[in-house]
Amino acid sequence: MKRIKLGDIFEINTPEGKAYLHYIYRDESLGELIRVLPGLYVERPTDFNELAASKEMYMIFFPLPASYRGKMVELVGYYPADKFGMPKYMREELIIRGEFLGWYIINIRTRQRKLVKTLTKEQKELSSWGTWNGAFLIEMLTNGWTLENWGSEWTSDKK
Repeated sequence: MKRIKLGDIFEINTPEGKAYLHYIYRDESLGELIRVLPGLYVERPTDFNELAASKEMYMIFFPLPASYRGKMVELVGYYPADKFGMPKYMREELIIRGEFLGWYIINIRTRQRKLVKTLTKEQKELSSWGTWNGAFLIEMLTNGWTLENWGSEWTSDKK
């Protein structure tokens, strides 16, 4: 089995098609950061350059080495990761006892959190804080979860 490296592109199968993940950063405590590339595909693209160069749907921390060893994802390509990096901020819902209290905006480097009641346009583009496993990622891809619809019909009970 080939050793994974920054820039590798992985395929993950969902009931709705194949999705592609671009490995762009390794954080010592959070693990591997991946870009979830746009679209679900019936067949594997023959060239990943255009897809990997496009804007991602979102970024998540994902247990890539374990998913690769367990054959949940397949290494299918490479695109340089040097122009991508860890975002400065990510976000997460704050829900206590079923009540939505707002959003945490998290500074990734300092881990400082700021609570906001409503998101600005820029904050709505922030990816989800935390690590997603393969089953959860497949569920979210299959159900059409996006940053734009997160917080409207989507709530944390779907996690």
